[in-house]
Amino acid sequence: RATPKWVDSDEEFLIKEVYSLARLRTKLTGIPWEVDHIVPLKGKLVCGLHVFKNLQVIPKIENRKKSNTV
Repeated sequence: RATPKWVDSDEEFLIKEVYSLARLRTKLTGIPWEVDHIVPLKGKLVCGLHVFKNLQVIPKIENRKKSNTV
């Protein structure tokens, strides 16, 4: 899995908050939002981690345009 063993409870909390933010934005705007990995978990040159600093909340349509097809 892409979550490193050194992720502590504070980091886990922040990760959960990012997903909560995506749900809240969807509810408030009526536009679907998703959590995106800035550096893809399975990239061609590098692989990102499932950590707070590698997450962002973006509209679903924008996330699908990125379409990581490795």
